[in-house]
Amino acid sequence: MMQFKDDIRIRQPKKHDHVHWARIWFILVGIGIILAALSLGYSYLSLSPMRHEENRLQRLVKEKTDIATVQKVNVNYRQQTTYAVIGTTSSGKEKVAIVHAKNNSITMHNRSNGMSNDQIRRLIVKNYKPRKIYSVNISEYKRALVWEVSYKGENETLNYVTLDFKTGKPYRVIKGL
Repeated sequence: MMQFKDDIRIRQPKKHDHVHWARIWFILVGIGIILAALSLGYSYLSLSPMRHEENRLQRLVKEKTDIATVQKVNVNYRQQTTYAVIGTTSSGKEKVAIVHAKNNSITMHNRSNGMSNDQIRRLIVKNYKPRKIYSVNISEYKRALVWEVSYKGENETLNYVTLDFKTGKPYRVIKGL
């Protein structure tokens, strides 16, 4: 009887230690797809309050002003939240609406009364010699319409300057943040 058991054991095919690379790649691709879907879902959900607020601002500005098409929305969290909504009227004039989030009050300004984007960039390059300009936005500072510019200076530091909207005169300059 013992001989019979030994024969059966001998005749069974040996299991090979063969790695199925196709299965491993399939699992890795599946994990990658799941991680990509999770990160996209997270970023979509985390940005939804910002999208909601932008949509609210566009509706508010279109209802209470003569701006028909909103082109850009900037936000500033200095002492209170202030939004600068830049858009065009139905007649084609560019306007800037400053919205104070606390009470939804809106102040309108003609975009043509200030320096253009090209003029302000040339002024920054001439006076401050940046290596890279990060942002140039319209905002409000002490009830005056201003340009807020952040840039990398010659010494590789982050710098910030607030310039008058009409003249480009500096209100404040912060170097080496």
